Amino acid sequence: MRSLSRIFALVLLSLMSSGAIADEAQPNRTLFRNVNLFNGVDDRLLTQHHVLVEGNKIVKVSVNPINSEGALIINGEGRTLMPGLIDGHAHVMINAHFDTVEKDMDLGDISIRSIRVAERFLMDGFTSVRDMGGPAFALARNIESGRIIGPRIYPSGGFISQTSGHGDFRDRGDPGFSQHDAGDLSNFERMGIGNVANGVPEVLSAVRLNLRNGATQIKIMAGGGGSSRFDPIDTTQFSEAEVCAAVEAAADWGTYVAAHVFTDRAVNRLLDCGVKTMEHGFFISEDTMKRIAKAGAFVVPQMWGISPDLARNPLMPAAKIPMVKALGEQYADFGEKLLKHKVKVVFASDYVGVPEDAERARRYEIWWRTQKFGSNFEVLRQMTSVAGEMLALSGPRNPAKGKLGVVEEGALADLILIDGNPLEDISVIGGTDKWFDAEPEYRPIETLVVIMKDGVIYKNILP
Repeated sequence: MRSLSRIFALVLLSLMSSGAIADEAQPNRTLFRNVNLFNGVDDRLLTQHHVLVEGNKIVKVSVNPINSEGALIINGEGRTLMPGLIDGHAHVMINAHFDTVEKDMDLGDISIRSIRVAERFLMDGFTSVRDMGGPAFALARNIESGRIIGPRIYPSGGFISQTSGHGDFRDRGDPGFSQHDAGDLSNFERMGIGNVANGVPEVLSAVRLNLRNGATQIKIMAGGGGSSRFDPIDTTQFSEAEVCAAVEAAADWGTYVAAHVFTDRAVNRLLDCGVKTMEHGFFISEDTMKRIAKAGAFVVPQMWGISPDLARNPLMPAAKIPMVKALGEQYADFGEKLLKHKVKVVFASDYVGVPEDAERARRYEIWWRTQKFGSNFEVLRQMTSVAGEMLALSGPRNPAKGKLGVVEEGALADLILIDGNPLEDISVIGGTDKWFDAEPEYRPIETLVVIMKDGVIYKNILP
C-alpha cells in the first residue's frame, strides 16, 4: 500500500502542476442567473429561473431575481441548468481489456489509469458514479479530499462471487481441480476486483471486508454472464441462505445489496432476501417486473447489452454473435415493459475496459436509451432523480450528505449548465448514435459549459 501511495503522490503532483485540480479559493456563493431549469423531475424546462448556491447546497430557486451580493455570477443567458448526471453501474478500476488486467497489470497500473477515467467522467457531466466491482476505495477517498478531480464515487469493493460464478476468473489450467485446492486466486482477486466466496461464513467474511474498507453498498454475482468463461448466462448463483446472509450483513451497516442477475429464478430469490437493485436483468418476465415494482426495488440495465450494434464489437467472439443478435431481438421491448409496470430504472453505462472504448459506449448508451425508453425525459430522469433515490439507499454509508439528482432548495449543488435543451436534443449531454464509428480518442463535450460538484466549479468555459 505504501508503493501505491507513492504512485498516487506522483500523479497528484503532475495534476496540480498542470492546473487540473479545482481552485480551492472559490467563492462561497454562486448565483446562476437567467437559466432554463430542468429540475430532474418534471418533463419541462422552467424558464428564466435563478439558482443560488451557498457552500455545497442549493439554497434558493426562484423565478424572481436573487440578491447577488458576494456571489460569483454565472449568467446562463437561457442555457439549461440541470442536476449533475449519475452513472448507476460502472467499473472505473477495470480500465483495460479483461485479459490484460488479469495477466499483465497490477494494482498500480489500474490505479494510475483510474485517475484519468475519473477526470473524464466528471468532464462528461457525471458528478456521481456507483462503482460496481473493483478496488476503488483509495480513488474515492482522494477525490473526496480534493487531491484528485472526479465524480463522487460509491464503491462496492470487490464483487462477491461463488466458485464457478460470474466473478471466478481462474483459467482451467489454474489450480483448483478439486474443492481441496480451490483456493488459488485469479489476478482479479489478488487486486481486489473480485472475491470468490462459498457458504454463509465465507460470504459474510467477504461482505464485512468490503464494509470495513468503505463500501457504500455490496455487489454480489447472482447469475451468469457474457464476460466470464465458465458460468452460462442462464445459471442461478448463490443459495438463498448465502444471499440472505449478505443482505443481513449489509443491513447491519445501514446499507444494501446489489446483484448482477438476468433470470426470473435468480431475481425472485434475490427479492425473497431483500436485495434492492437488479443489475442488467434483461431476461425477466413481466410478472417478475411487477414484483420488483411492488418491492420498490430498482433495475439498473446497460441497454447497449441488447443493442444490435453490440454484435459489431471487434472484441465479441464470433461464436457469440448469433446469440447476441437473437437476444437483442427477443428482448427488444424490455425497456417499454419496465416502464409499463412502473419499475424504477436507473442509468448504467457498465463502463469497463479500455477508457476510450468505454467512453464511446457510455455516450452511445445515453442515445440508445432514448430509443428503448421512448423519450429524452425518461432517460434524463434515470440519470438524475431516480438514480439519486437509489444512491440514498446507502443510508449512513452515503458519501453525499444531502439530496442528489434534483435542483431544489436544500439539495446538494451538483449542477451542469448546458448550451442547448437535452429534453429536445440528447446530444448536448453527449448522447450519440455512433459507437464503433465514433472518434477513437476522447473529446470534451463542448456544450457542457459549466460543471459544478458539491458546490465547487470544475469547468467554466463561459466568457
